[in-house]
Amino acid sequence: MGMGWLGFLCLGVFLLIFIGAGIYALNVYAREKKKATTAQTWPSVNGRVVEAYVAEDVQVDSEGDQNRVFAPRVVYEYEVNGQTYQNNRLRLGIESFIGSRRKVEQELARFPVGSAVKVYYNPDNPAEAVLQPGVSSKAALVIGITFLVIAGMTACLVGVAVLVSVLSQ
Repeated sequence: MGMGWLGFLCLGVFLLIFIGAGIYALNVYAREKKKATTAQTWPSVNGRVVEAYVAEDVQVDSEGDQNRVFAPRVVYEYEVNGQTYQNNRLRLGIESFIGSRRKVEQELARFPVGSAVKVYYNPDNPAEAVLQPGVSSKAALVIGITFLVIAGMTACLVGVAVLVSVLSQ
């Protein structure tokens, strides 16, 4: 007994969602990468770190296990054309958490509270700023590739199943 039209419809919707999500994530990555490159030409001003801490989250994996993940949080103030701004972005892109609190603490050690930092701001929107202008997160790239690989593997498995079904008749 083969897969009926409803099965093909469900599979098609599944594949379209995963392919669409993968392409969207890769597009986000490409835009953020381009913006990170552009940010290297942004003007800079001196700013001051007002807060620095380790952000912690709990993620649940597919087996239900809970994992603690961490990210650096650096809040800084800076002034552009007499206007004071506050921001917390280290780099452009999707924020990524890592599994090592020690690595995050090492990164935070570069930004002690009260210390001076060079803040790179978008001249078209001074509220948008980063401390690491040429660096972007690779999270969207990983997500995009993952979704496309899942879609490709699913399509291959279904293709093999259909082929086996046709050849066995």
